Amino acid sequence: MQLALDDSVKLIVSMMSILNPIGVIPIFLSMTESFPEKKVRAIATSCALTVTITLILAIVGGKKFLSIFSISVDSFTIGGGFLIFTMAMEMIKAKRPSTKMNKDEVEHLEPNEIGIVPLAIPLISGPGSISTAIIYSSRMSSTYHWIGAIISFILLGIMIKIIFTYSRAIGKKMGRIGLNVMTRIMGIILLSVAIEMVSSGLRGLFPILETFY
Repeated sequence: MQLALDDSVKLIVSMMSILNPIGVIPIFLSMTESFPEKKVRAIATSCALTVTITLILAIVGGKKFLSIFSISVDSFTIGGGFLIFTMAMEMIKAKRPSTKMNKDEVEHLEPNEIGIVPLAIPLISGPGSISTAIIYSSRMSSTYHWIGAIISFILLGIMIKIIFTYSRAIGKKMGRIGLNVMTRIMGIILLSVAIEMVSSGLRGLFPILETFY
């Protein structure tokens, strides 16, 4: 049980860095600046729920999805690691990761249901977080791990809900520089996670590498 608890804590830290709701605050504010507080809270709620459901679906059905395409978990881990590495480098430069949402998508935002698309998907729960959830599911060895993962995603959803509900106050308090600093810190954490993922995947594909660790 202690191992499951430790893994759940690592999952929350990793996912919080990947989801990076703090870094998304400027985008959230620009998309909701003309909305009243009640509408902002509704968007925050729909976004949090969508992120939570997306991650739960990824962790529950991820391995089956990989088996359909005959993709090994180790290969997927390496691919996911490189993807997250790219995101981390952009975050360290305080840029919005282009792997989540491109310029054309930003220009064609729909005013309705923006909490679901594009905020939750793909801006927050994009390829990086979904990949991480799938990879984590392959390592879960007990019922405690499953329970811990589901609880972790629910807690992440709650945090996202709180952050976006109070995004206007947070944005004013931290300022652009503060938000950039926080994004860079999360980028460094994410970079470490990416290196661990690639390393783990390589050891899985090439067992001989275990002798070097």
